[in-house]
Amino acid sequence: MKRILVTGTEGEVGSALLPQLAKRYDATGFDIRPHTGSMKALQGDLTKAADIAAAAEGMDAIVHMAALLCRNEADRSIDLNVKATANVLQAAVDKGVRRVVYCSTVWASGHGATEPYLPIDEAVPCQPVCMYGQTKWLGELMVDWYARMHGLQAVIIRFCGYHHVKGYNTDGTIDWANADIPGLFGRYLNAGHKLMNPADLGTAFGQALEKPDAAGHRFIVGVSTPYVASDAAGLKSVPGAIVERYYPGVPALLESLGIALPSMPYFFSHEKTRTQLGFRSQHDLGDLARLCRQWQASR
Repeated sequence: MKRILVTGTEGEVGSALLPQLAKRYDATGFDIRPHTGSMKALQGDLTKAADIAAAAEGMDAIVHMAALLCRNEADRSIDLNVKATANVLQAAVDKGVRRVVYCSTVWASGHGATEPYLPIDEAVPCQPVCMYGQTKWLGELMVDWYARMHGLQAVIIRFCGYHHVKGYNTDGTIDWANADIPGLFGRYLNAGHKLMNPADLGTAFGQALEKPDAAGHRFIVGVSTPYVASDAAGLKSVPGAIVERYYPGVPALLESLGIALPSMPYFFSHEKTRTQLGFRSQHDLGDLARLCRQWQASR
């Protein structure tokens, strides 16, 4: 079984990802904070090269999730999102770890409204507008450099994010009776496309760890949507018409649930992630509607 080190495992995303990867690998967490669960984990400081070097000993791969989010404090952001990333990459080189999966962000290219075209894909020119996006973009460049100079098999995930929505169980099933139904549907209806299913985390990052030809690529990872460039104007002005075209009957279901269809000013392309990484979220909007109808019929 492959030995995997996962950084940032006391954060919201890392704490959800670690148990998912532990189903597939001998996974160990790493965080500056003490571990609060029952998983295998190490405590250390990524800004101290010796700490991450010791943790990387004997590992087959590293998933680098740790980051400082949404701060304009340049010094701390550079230390934690750039220098610490360099420490992780150097540790991988020094300890013979062949694959590194780096969790970046879609904010590395901008904030949705600032990109020059839709859907936003992995080839979009990067012009970050916040310190978080800027430092994660610098982290991507650091990953590129280590891959080029040292032969690391590096995969960059341009992450839409993750925020658990009540109702999703850890195995990917939905407890509809206790679910935040507007929250579940809202994740597909609003710009951003954050994941909310814990099982999707394990699948996406598992694919990044396993796919031989994923190395050297960037992949946008979020909930799967089908929209293309010609849908952009309609998603802003008449989103119900666009949703109806792809998912017949879903606008009517949403209306019956009291869920309004908001304007979607920007959206992401998941085509490369689907075709090259082999990942699509377990459910799309149509799947969610079908499961909701089944639950309604069973009551």
